[in-house]
Amino acid sequence: MSTVDQRVVEQTAPTDEFLKVETHGIEPIPSTERKGSPRDVAWLWVAAFANFVSLITGGLLITFGLGVAEAIMAVAVGSVLAAILHGLLSVAGPRYGTTQVVAARHAFGVRGGYGGAFFTVFLAVGWFAVDCVIAALALGQLARLAGLPQGNVLNGFALVVVVIVSILVAVYGHQTIAVFEKYGAFVFVGFCVVLGVTLLPKINWSLQPSVHGADHLAAWVLGTSVIFALVASWFSFASDYSRYLPERLSERSVAGWIAAGTAASMFLFGALGVLVASIDPNRGGDLIALISASAPLAVVVPFLLFIAAGEIWANYLDVYTAGLSALALNLRLRRWSAALAVGVLGGILAFFAMFVSNFKDQYTNFLLITYLWVPSWAAVVLVDMFVFRRRPGPLVLLRGRAVVAWLIGLAVAVPFVDSTLWQSPLAVNLLHNTDISGYVGAVTGAAVYLALGRR
Repeated sequence: MSTVDQRVVEQTAPTDEFLKVETHGIEPIPSTERKGSPRDVAWLWVAAFANFVSLITGGLLITFGLGVAEAIMAVAVGSVLAAILHGLLSVAGPRYGTTQVVAARHAFGVRGGYGGAFFTVFLAVGWFAVDCVIAALALGQLARLAGLPQGNVLNGFALVVVVIVSILVAVYGHQTIAVFEKYGAFVFVGFCVVLGVTLLPKINWSLQPSVHGADHLAAWVLGTSVIFALVASWFSFASDYSRYLPERLSERSVAGWIAAGTAASMFLFGALGVLVASIDPNRGGDLIALISASAPLAVVVPFLLFIAAGEIWANYLDVYTAGLSALALNLRLRRWSAALAVGVLGGILAFFAMFVSNFKDQYTNFLLITYLWVPSWAAVVLVDMFVFRRRPGPLVLLRGRAVVAWLIGLAVAVPFVDSTLWQSPLAVNLLHNTDISGYVGAVTGAAVYLALGRR
């Protein structure tokens, strides 16, 4: 075979197949390798939210003092608002053929895009560590039910298994992840239905709110905010999984299907978390203990397996995006080796969180740090994509203004933060302990960029 013929074969050979290591990094996907439909990507996001974190986030709304009906409404509002933005961000995939943080360079420039890439690596590695700990604890609980001796050795072994399995699929890459997520979504949703039916007689459908007046309204807004925050933590991942879609697809179809899959899954699992927490509001924040006490062993064992599997499925996305975002920081690595490196780093952080520090406190603080920067960043990207990129002009001049708008949005959001890491006097006193920093950051970032960009 001649050298020319060999090159033709190499260029036309599939580079993204199931159980074959993906060769593409952050460069745009060629049109000849674009494939799939928005519905396929929607199933991936169904699986991403079909996990225990969505359940416990929904359960938190009961601990805020909300009743069942209004808590479910808050889940719906937060899910839909965030899912719409997530769907719109996913349009960058087929439009530019590259990852979300690289597509954001159109707004921020290459150097201005380093900030989003760095925070996305931090976010993805942090979530990987959190999910690994949750999955390992679930496996440890299963081992206890099986009569195995408890202790740090068993928990450590469970953690190592979770880390290895999570990294392995992410190293293979996009198509392998897509297949796992699609079929995992069917299983997780099916189990969600079984769990709901099993616990149906014990759900307190008539649970009334325990807070009133301004505190009641504040609790409801906070409920929408935490649901919004969970979905928003995936904003900078969005087009990583839509970049293989053909460019010819309708942007409305791409945004619509992905938003629908995201909203439906987050609502289904968040609402189930609300219903389960209503069984015993005094311990609604500890759903594992609550379900273990309320459901038969035949349901508890699959539930613990669901927790472990669901977190591992989410880890595939965390490690894959962390590796791609690390490449956007100009690391001279192949995609698979970058995924392996950040996976090992996440495993080390998971060990620290599980055995060295207070996991609950670290998790809460981590959520604040990762969530605070995302809304204004995403708002600037969306304004750039759907307002300024639809008209001719020297758009390179907007890049400095985009960074300014992002930072202003972040700064304005800080006074609206209410968390264990820092409680703003404004959020505590005037807003009755309601954190609306995400909403404020998004609106401010978009408004400032629109104003600066039109000048």
